[in-house]
Amino acid sequence: MDLHLKSLFNRFQEQFGSGPGLGPGSGTCMMRVDGISPNFIKSVYKASAALYRTEPWKRLRPAHLFGVRVGKDSDWPGKKQPFPCVQFIGGDVGFYMFRSENDAKKMIGSRETIHVPNVELLRVTYEVEYLMFPSNRKMIKSLSLETSGSDRFPVIDVARCTPSGDIRYRNPTIEELRFVYAFMKAISLVHSLLQVDRESGPKYSTVVCFEPFIETVDVQWPPEVAKGGYDLVAVTVSHPPGQAYEERSSSASAGSTPTKYVEPPREDTFNDTKAYSGTGLRQCAMCEKEVHGEQSLCCGRCRAVVYCSSICQKQHWTDTHKSMCGLYKAMMEREEELAIMIFLFPCSADQPCKWLESLGIHQKGMWRRKCSCYSHCPFGLLPVKGGLQELWGGIDEFEYPHDSPFNNHFISSPFLLSGWSEYYNLRSLPLSSPVADILSHPLTVYHILTTLNISSKNLILKGKEVIVHYLGPEGELDWMPAFAEVGHLLNGLGNVQIVMVGPEVPTNLSGTTSGIGSRVRVNLVRGVYQVEASYLPSPHVVIALNSRLDSYSSWGGAIDLIKSLGVPAFFTDQSEVSCVNAKQVLRNAGLHITHPVTPNPFRSPVKNLTASFNLPSYSNGFVFGVNT
Repeated sequence: MDLHLKSLFNRFQEQFGSGPGLGPGSGTCMMRVDGISPNFIKSVYKASAALYRTEPWKRLRPAHLFGVRVGKDSDWPGKKQPFPCVQFIGGDVGFYMFRSENDAKKMIGSRETIHVPNVELLRVTYEVEYLMFPSNRKMIKSLSLETSGSDRFPVIDVARCTPSGDIRYRNPTIEELRFVYAFMKAISLVHSLLQVDRESGPKYSTVVCFEPFIETVDVQWPPEVAKGGYDLVAVTVSHPPGQAYEERSSSASAGSTPTKYVEPPREDTFNDTKAYSGTGLRQCAMCEKEVHGEQSLCCGRCRAVVYCSSICQKQHWTDTHKSMCGLYKAMMEREEELAIMIFLFPCSADQPCKWLESLGIHQKGMWRRKCSCYSHCPFGLLPVKGGLQELWGGIDEFEYPHDSPFNNHFISSPFLLSGWSEYYNLRSLPLSSPVADILSHPLTVYHILTTLNISSKNLILKGKEVIVHYLGPEGELDWMPAFAEVGHLLNGLGNVQIVMVGPEVPTNLSGTTSGIGSRVRVNLVRGVYQVEASYLPSPHVVIALNSRLDSYSSWGGAIDLIKSLGVPAFFTDQSEVSCVNAKQVLRNAGLHITHPVTPNPFRSPVKNLTASFNLPSYSNGFVFGVNT
């Protein structure tokens, strides 16, 4: 009887909805929209399915309103954004788009959606197929439209409440569907970036509060609805809806990092604050003079830039820093968020040799690439003595991952890890082990292949091989044993071929192939990517770690090739400001960021210190992508 009642209740919910919402679909059908093409209908359903897979309803509630801006106001009928405020609904499973934030607030009730006369909203609700109107079922079958989840499809309509309390529905226009499409593509990428604000909101409320948020991503229009030769549009999503960038400079506008900008200090006010940099050598950002850490100064507002004197500080403010101070201050405010606090070893390497000495691994094994003591030895040619324990610097046997499968016989698919805590637990490693500093490279590759890039993840799940073009290897050439972890994490499914291409590959190793375990194969190729690529197997994904795209002119040809190939490409960099500069390089080449800059969960936990800046900097600190 209990099972019967449960089934009956579930069917009741499916048919009539539950919680806030206006109920199930109205019988509108996209095939009746003027000017729409079957290909665009397919694109809308595909974008809808991608959003459904990200499960925003797990965290978002009707009270969480989002602002959305797609392109310019002048791009839309009436010279304004059609539906700039969005609310996710968990009762009917979908989202509502409103003409204004005020309209949204009027309709939000504690338990039900309030019917407000003459308020119009666009609805996207996910319905099970057997409850849909025949016209929609016929369209789904004839166009072979993609399902959302296991058995649901989106129904899109525009609803208006009448003064009598009734609801009237109409089909959306083609322009309204374009707006919905752009929003779905953007929100799928960015809603996971929301950070919980534990200090705001009612003390005993069950609704989670999020920190103010704003993020801009580039969305590619399907060819059938692109206009005027522009196939990309910038989509800005914010929470709450009024959130906006308070200040943008020409230098910062290239980035879409979710940061807030503050007003810089007055030009006649400078606070010569001592830099908190220990005793190492620093370099003045203005005159490039070397200065001891305890004698250096930093900007009193952002604390990010190092100077040798107040004279250089004032000159630098006038020349360039005035436009960047607010951006740097916002980046510095993320220090605590970016620090990985779970580890029990020192996580600051102001002076790499001393850091390694404190752990007893200086000039040992693979750690020799973590300072400059072996810089005379070409990458990939460090002398190797002893076994795996010696390669890990002679640390205790239980402190490094052994070249063996995981002791888990109950999972027959690749491990999906959210960060270092899960990995260390899976490998039974103590949090006092520093191996994460080196494992950041192979685990970042694994994270990209199994979490960030859907196509490579699907290939692995089908037991097939994924080909990776890995650009610009340096220290990794001496860390091959660490890459065995990629194969172990695959857990018996799929294979990975990593083709490492770069000018630092030694001549005598170029053309060699190494089998690292049974599921990972590494090919080494010396040269620049754009020259060697035609001789390589076609990639499924391109990866460049700690890429420094803005630092090397040789990246130009490689970026042009990535654009022409059209394959997903992911980059990491050490600091947010490097990512801002890298995004400008990519945009100048005609590429657009389709995976926004996000902290990499497998970044090294060890903070680096750059000569002239105090900005948070970690090996593989942030990840972003194009063509995804």
